[in-house]
Amino acid sequence: MVTGDKERIASLEKDKQQLREQLAAKDEQMAAKDEQMAAKDQQLAAKDRQIEQLIRRPRTVTNHTMNNRFVVETNVNLFGKETIEHITSAEIQALLADPVNAVPQFIKLKHKRAPGGVNQNVRIPSQKRAIYQVVVKGEGDEKEWESKAKGEVLEQLYDDNSGHLEAEADEGTRVGSQFLEHQDLVRLSANGDDGGRRYKEQLDKIHNVMV
Repeated sequence: MVTGDKERIASLEKDKQQLREQLAAKDEQMAAKDEQMAAKDQQLAAKDRQIEQLIRRPRTVTNHTMNNRFVVETNVNLFGKETIEHITSAEIQALLADPVNAVPQFIKLKHKRAPGGVNQNVRIPSQKRAIYQVVVKGEGDEKEWESKAKGEVLEQLYDDNSGHLEAEADEGTRVGSQFLEHQDLVRLSANGDDGGRRYKEQLDKIHNVMV
């Protein structure tokens, strides 16, 4: 092969590499635009829900709190500050007897069965995005919905509620001992044992009861 051919081949290869880089850059730009469009769709959907709630709200009601995004009922507890007075000791012991489902079902009882919806402080605005919304403290006495990563919320739900059940489990009983053994396995899984499979299964179960 003559020197001229080698130089032309090298030039063509350089052009091909530049084209690849340009295409990759365009793909990144398109992905960013898709994210922006999805965020705008979410904002529009949120405003639609806010308008619908305002339309349905009686004019004489004044105990709603508003911010620039959403309306939150004043009686709804902040995320992480839920009441569990409606859950009996007998129900908790029944949950402990099913270690694999105990934590997800406890979360379901806590958030979905509380009287007056006071613990309905977690919602999933879109099944297409890995985003949850939770009720947090706003300005003054106000409360507002805050968007968080799905994984972050699920992990907090698991940590908070598994800890409560562990405190209720008596390791001197068969039911309590089996539940605590299962929790040890899940904790090891969260640290990488079994490739994280058992821990991921728990988070998936929690997601399913929150949908």
